[in-house]
Amino acid sequence: MSRAIRRYVNSKEEMEYNRGLSAEEMQAAKLRKAFIQKYIADFDTNFYKTQEERDWGYVVRREYRYDVTYTSLVDGWACAAAVSMVRMFQTKRFSWAPYFVVWPIAYLYFQPIQFLKHNKKYFDMCNLGETFYLGRERNKVLAECNRILDREDF
Repeated sequence: MSRAIRRYVNSKEEMEYNRGLSAEEMQAAKLRKAFIQKYIADFDTNFYKTQEERDWGYVVRREYRYDVTYTSLVDGWACAAAVSMVRMFQTKRFSWAPYFVVWPIAYLYFQPIQFLKHNKKYFDMCNLGETFYLGRERNKVLAECNRILDREDF
């Protein structure tokens, strides 16, 4: 993606997340997240039969790694650094304890938030069509999401 498109998609996801999701939208997001977890994040995409599925699986997995995993790690580190600075100011000495305690907790806090924010982008990237296994499974989930949201397509 170009930088302009990436900025546009990121700002669109941010606005959508900030406005909040209805109960139906949360159910659809849950289905999309389960699809991404099952077919991309927790699966070796090299096992897909066709080159197109392997390529798009790799791209979605890389985007997931950068947008969700690494961003959550950096956010967790920032929280741990802030707590460490406060602790340093209180005790007048450096302590590693906030990093070991706060960093994993903050990562576990931010990871679902980032995944919820970006799940529609990953789901749309898996749109390969009915001829491919990944596309067929995606379209099954899409049909269920459309039924939940009472839409033709989103």
